[in-house]
Amino acid sequence: MKTDKISFKSLSSDQLRARRQQLLNSFPSFNSLLRGSLITRNVKCGKPNCRCASGQGHTSLYLSTLHKGRTRLDYVPAAWESWVLERINNHHLVQEIIVELTEINLELLRRREKD
Repeated sequence: MKTDKISFKSLSSDQLRARRQQLLNSFPSFNSLLRGSLITRNVKCGKPNCRCASGQGHTSLYLSTLHKGRTRLDYVPAAWESWVLERINNHHLVQEIIVELTEINLELLRRREKD
């Protein structure tokens, strides 16, 4: 959704309302959101005869989130990677949409225009 910075002052009120409606229609489903980051970790299992003992370790995916002020890591099976990434990207998209909606509403407020 990243767009170049739009000068809302140069748009008519009707154009602002149309853009706002376009943004509202572009919201992803709220049940498809995840906040966090997908990270890769290389962990050594501790078994002396395992290949990881002298190598880089076992590679695993984790969802890193902040919960009650603490970082939490949840294991993500490789088959779920695209599912998790889509939901993380949806969360970022919602944040961008909210920022632009707020800017449009602020411009309409400055013009003293209500819906």
